[in-house]
Amino acid sequence: MDYKRILLNILVALLPLALNAKTSRDSVYMEATLNTYSINFDKVVPVVEQYINENSLLINSKTQNYEQVYYNVVMTEAQYNAIKQQLEGWKCAVLNSTETTKNLSREIENQSVSIERLKSDIKELETRMAKVKNDSIAEELESELYDKRESLRKKNRNLSEGYASIGTVNLNFYLMRDETTPRQTKVRFVNMPGFEYSFLMVGNPKPGFSAKYYNGYNLKYLFTRGKTFITLGVFKARDVAAADSTTLTDAFNISFGQDFYSRHFGRGSRKCFNMYSGYNVGFMAFRGEESSAKTIYVSPTVGVELFKNRYVLWDLRGSYYLPFKYNYDLRGWQFSTSFNVAF
Repeated sequence: MDYKRILLNILVALLPLALNAKTSRDSVYMEATLNTYSINFDKVVPVVEQYINENSLLINSKTQNYEQVYYNVVMTEAQYNAIKQQLEGWKCAVLNSTETTKNLSREIENQSVSIERLKSDIKELETRMAKVKNDSIAEELESELYDKRESLRKKNRNLSEGYASIGTVNLNFYLMRDETTPRQTKVRFVNMPGFEYSFLMVGNPKPGFSAKYYNGYNLKYLFTRGKTFITLGVFKARDVAAADSTTLTDAFNISFGQDFYSRHFGRGSRKCFNMYSGYNVGFMAFRGEESSAKTIYVSPTVGVELFKNRYVLWDLRGSYYLPFKYNYDLRGWQFSTSFNVAF
């Protein structure tokens, strides 16, 4: 019975328990991503480059074009926290960031166990080769020994890299150019008809002239990715007595509007909950049984895209309806939801 072999296998089996006490406490590293932008892109890039060089950060890769610069940088956790604090001084705004912490203890344990087994196999092969007289068998053992040594070399390198990465942060840093005016002025047209429901609450309804609430039903056609749109529809007063012949109960509406994404909320890049602001200008013709009124209006708006992709858009908005005529009697809050489909 080979007692040495049995003892070695027992030691190898117990090795993970010994390593776990050492590595499980602090064998962690972090993968992080920072997506940032700056309106002073051309001035900020040299500053970031200088900071990386002065702090001797390890750059694994770097790409740069007119729109953005990307770094994959390795650093300590303290250096990573220092960079996050530097962003405000560099006039960089953060679009989004992610941090993922990984415990390397199990991976290091597995690598160590594999290395010990390979060392044992190599030692056994060397012993067998010293006793073999047959040239063909010796050649086979030599080839197997070469493969084992190569595998041992790779696993030792991986283990060293694992130990070296403990306590470090692998940062993917994106810095994008943010421009006040676009380089390309070409308008990107879309074809997205849809439907909009609106609810208008008049702030100071005048008895016998304006109702408190109006329901609106509009066709909404979105024709640029901007977003630029037109609406066409009707409004109907709620809770007006049948005998009331002077209150404005019906309205025809036609309007033009534009929405704008803020750079502080990702410029509409997300599929859900994109914030935007905009305006709406239009014409409304009100009428009752014995009265009528016509006015141009403007409505500053804020809204959120509840969901969008290449084919559909569902959003919710709030605005303040400001008619140029009969302002005091018709102005009020308007809330709308719309659904558009691409064709």
